[in-house]
Amino acid sequence: MVYYAKSAAKDGKQETLREHLTAVKELCETYGKDFEAEKATGICGLLHDFGKYGLPFQKVLEGTQQGIDHASAGAAFLYASGKKAFHPLIEAIAAHHSELVSQEDLSGVLESVLRNDGPVTTLCGKQAALSGIKAYQEAAKAFQADFPDYRLPAAKSLLPQPPLTGQEDSMLYTRMLFSCLVDADYTASAAVPPEEPADLDPAACLQRLYIHCNALRENSKADSLLNEYRDQLFEQCGQAGEQDGRLFTLTAPTGTGKTLALLHFALRHCQHTGKRRIIVVLPFLSLIEQTAHEYRKIIPQVAEDHSQSKLPEDMREHMARWDQPFLITTSERFFESLFANHPADCRKLHNIANSVILFDEAQSLPISLLIPTLNAVKELCTRYGCSMVFSTATQPDYTGLRDFLWPAAELLPKHQAFYEALRRTKIRWETDTAAPLEEIAERMAQSGNVCAIVNLRAHARKLYRALAERCPEDEIFLLSTDLCPAHRTKMIQTIRRRQKEHLPCRVVSTQCIEAGVDLDFARMYRALAPLEAIIQAAGRCNRNGEAVYGEVCVFVPAEERLYPDSHYENGANIVRAMQKKQVIDIHDPECIRRYYGQLYGLFRGDAKSRALDKAIAERDFPEAAARYRLIQQRGFRVIVPYAEERQVYERIRAEGLQSGLTKALLREAAPLMVTCYDQKLVEQICEPLCFAGKKRSEQWESPYYIVLSGQDDCYHPKMGLCLPDGQQLQSIFW
Repeated sequence: MVYYAKSAAKDGKQETLREHLTAVKELCETYGKDFEAEKATGICGLLHDFGKYGLPFQKVLEGTQQGIDHASAGAAFLYASGKKAFHPLIEAIAAHHSELVSQEDLSGVLESVLRNDGPVTTLCGKQAALSGIKAYQEAAKAFQADFPDYRLPAAKSLLPQPPLTGQEDSMLYTRMLFSCLVDADYTASAAVPPEEPADLDPAACLQRLYIHCNALRENSKADSLLNEYRDQLFEQCGQAGEQDGRLFTLTAPTGTGKTLALLHFALRHCQHTGKRRIIVVLPFLSLIEQTAHEYRKIIPQVAEDHSQSKLPEDMREHMARWDQPFLITTSERFFESLFANHPADCRKLHNIANSVILFDEAQSLPISLLIPTLNAVKELCTRYGCSMVFSTATQPDYTGLRDFLWPAAELLPKHQAFYEALRRTKIRWETDTAAPLEEIAERMAQSGNVCAIVNLRAHARKLYRALAERCPEDEIFLLSTDLCPAHRTKMIQTIRRRQKEHLPCRVVSTQCIEAGVDLDFARMYRALAPLEAIIQAAGRCNRNGEAVYGEVCVFVPAEERLYPDSHYENGANIVRAMQKKQVIDIHDPECIRRYYGQLYGLFRGDAKSRALDKAIAERDFPEAAARYRLIQQRGFRVIVPYAEERQVYERIRAEGLQSGLTKALLREAAPLMVTCYDQKLVEQICEPLCFAGKKRSEQWESPYYIVLSGQDDCYHPKMGLCLPDGQQLQSIFW
């Protein structure tokens, strides 16, 4: 009997199971070589569809049966050997069409399908393709007929090196095998296999980088001392690229050109070590847009993978696989993938191996996820051939975490001299008494180029309204995540233009501009916050050294609620306590180290961290994936009627309401999306959108909303998404 893997194609050709298993095995072995696991991944590829060697699945292809789970059979076949070394392979094979589950949780079903001759329902709710010893013996004979020379290798030869040291390492190893299998299966099954991207050419990219940097030097209007230190940082990072280490930090003041210095390190490191890919990990979409724009001047193959990337059809496959030589993605997408359990989320993981990873704004990691995240990073560098840089102006001291080792080498060991020489701001601490936001607005009105950053969007709106009573509308700006990305980008461009032309420019913002947004203010007001946020805010003041010192005033708003969450409040309280004992010097890395020592020393875990730790300890893949979330509050995703993209909005609205949301429509809508956490506001001014089903008549519930017809006024041309709250507001703005 000939066993088939797929239904017949339109041309009548039908792929045999032998052909499919051979193709997947070869791809799996190729993918597994990057972390010396080709034997293990090869077995996964060869046995993943073992369940198709049985009549039930062949009847599925004929259309006479349905609801058959073929994935559990290959897992059960390996499980019957009783070898512990097969556990990660069993987990990967069983999950390749569903989700990862530990072998401990699979064991009951696997034993049942091996022992029982009758129908057995597996964890995915389908009937096992093979059940009973006789069925497995017959399948084994058919498999052996297709692969007469194949023998399972000795279990000892499959043990990963260095040995796995804990549940977290073991789970990541399973995910890596799973990634190889899923990607190989999808790739081999594709009607048109994805085209292999061009390799990274570090030497050619370095030449373009040097030409680009020379042009920047010639046209720079920044202070000469600042340019001198930018050149030093660039050169030292390049030289450090020829080191053999795996885990690095880069600690340097804001405005010193870390973006290009990191690229210099990465290209030299790829050239020195032979690493095949550079992955840039950034916490904010605004930072991704700016960084991608800068890198595209040098690297021709820059690819972006994030929620708002607009991709042509032929690029989607590459983004699902992360096989491009130069990739920019979000912290959320990168780190959550390391703890994921679904095929689509894990498919790309094996392509992280043997890469240089640049993680900028490293201080953005939430404290409740720090230890699992850092352990995963160390494992990437130890077992999977990665080199990773944690870069920031406010480098966290992870050695302050209890019983934690962080063996990172600093790319700029003498960074203290940089901080001392590049003091461009002076801090005025006004934290003993609270200040009404109206008072801050009054003080801002006396300055021509000024910014105030507050902790909450409600504070930003209140301060903006107070400022609007004192200044002409075209001179004031509000930046927050209440503005959709297209609107925020346009507003930042306007602010830059006004600053360049030395026109009055007063900006009220939330934390959304603190990292990576290249704006330069003469004076900055910052509501009391964790130290890293204050330092990042100071980095937007006198950024190019045009004055001797810019002034940063840290104040406490006279409001009832001051902080978005308890961790943020803890950081702010530590700053206030430190300031009372001794004046905080934000230009002193030792002061920053002491701050992190107190912050991490006080942390004893919370409900989120304990739940994740428990899931890892119990090797619970679904629970770990659910608990590892960089962004805890997902909110409601609202597509808004931004005036300058009105035509696009109307088309999205019409198609979304009539036919439902498709992936293509969501990508087009991404620049017009705002995340709203106010359920009452959403219910009042929005209507839900559904996902489009496979059939035109089918639609499925989605987390996306669009503004109701007749409610366009809820999206303000200056404030973004907000609910009109009285005549006074309307008289000022509308």
